Amino acid sequence: MANVWNAIRRHQNEKAAQAKQAPPAAAGPAPAGTALQSPPATVVGAPLAIDVAKGSRYSPLLKAYHDRGGKVTEEYRALRTNLLAQCNDRKFCYLVTSSRPAEGKTVTSLNLSIVMAERVDHRTVIVDCDLRKGTAAKLLGVSNTPGVAELLRTKAALKDVIQSTALPNLFFIPAGKADPNEVGELMGRPELDELVEQLRKQFDYILFDTPPINIASDAGMLGRATGEALLVVRMNKTHRESVDRALALLHAADVKPAGIVLTYQKYHIPNYLYRYS
Repeated sequence: MANVWNAIRRHQNEKAAQAKQAPPAAAGPAPAGTALQSPPATVVGAPLAIDVAKGSRYSPLLKAYHDRGGKVTEEYRALRTNLLAQCNDRKFCYLVTSSRPAEGKTVTSLNLSIVMAERVDHRTVIVDCDLRKGTAAKLLGVSNTPGVAELLRTKAALKDVIQSTALPNLFFIPAGKADPNEVGELMGRPELDELVEQLRKQFDYILFDTPPINIASDAGMLGRATGEALLVVRMNKTHRESVDRALALLHAADVKPAGIVLTYQKYHIPNYLYRYS
């Protein structure tokens, strides 16, 4: 695991060196990372009017739904608290990616979206933008079409692809059906930017599940619209070089890494969000 942290620290030092060379900024709000030094109290989840029948189809991997008082769910709530501490307007729009496959990014995205929905006065949406191997719909036990692919082809409108979930203020947009050979063209369409803009107007918390950034360019292409990303790293498995390359690709695409989530720890959950600037 030390290799992963070495990669993180190296990028932290590079960014710090760049900051020293930049001209002084005008006085203003403290950087988002400062708040994490003294994080606010964990937001307490309010009772929800849960659709038990719909939730019964959810995969057991969605611990935040099936075990709402468990340790796993509390860890996701801690992650939520750290993310909210970074958002001055208490809203966010992140793409969620990883360096390699099988690091737990989709499970992380879904569980995080579930605890975000505990903030009953806010609306959360999770979008499956992995048009190559989207699995979020399967984990939720719902249809994968129509979805993002149909939306980008202008064969469907936003209202046609948004699905309700077992939680009243959590919504889901599946990946849809796309040929692997056309994914790059679809992700480059202006409709993608329009989708992000529409979602920003309608929702408070937006999560885009994307393919691993070291494998496909989709995350970088989406990042131009979202601006920020969460990088999921599998503990004791992901190599430093993979993390190093993923961070470099995000920076190259002008996507700000908002944090790194470690998965597959003792409880198979993201236990720590490392914030750096």
